[in-house]
Amino acid sequence: MIVVDFPEASENQVSLRVVGHSGQAAKGFDIVCSAVSALVQTFIGGLEEELKAELQGEVGVGSCNLLIRVPEANAQKFRAICKVFKYGFRKIAESYPEHVKLN
Repeated sequence: MIVVDFPEASENQVSLRVVGHSGQAAKGFDIVCSAVSALVQTFIGGLEEELKAELQGEVGVGSCNLLIRVPEANAQKFRAICKVFKYGFRKIAESYPEHVKLN
């Protein structure tokens, strides 16, 4: 099971922790893992590129453990983006509840 810990963002920071494998299919063929991975990579890359986010922690194969901060000037956009991506994680968890848990 993939466990996504993605609490509400504060003014300009949020933590994101993703661990596990969905077990829906073999590694490399798992659409659930692919969906979660795509969201994580897009979220992180978009925040770095567009909002100049600073990341502390690590992203690896099958795991992510980050503290993400953006400049105060970007806080409003940041919170909106976090809500959009949390929605994405929630929809995957609702579609595959036996494979993904969102905390």
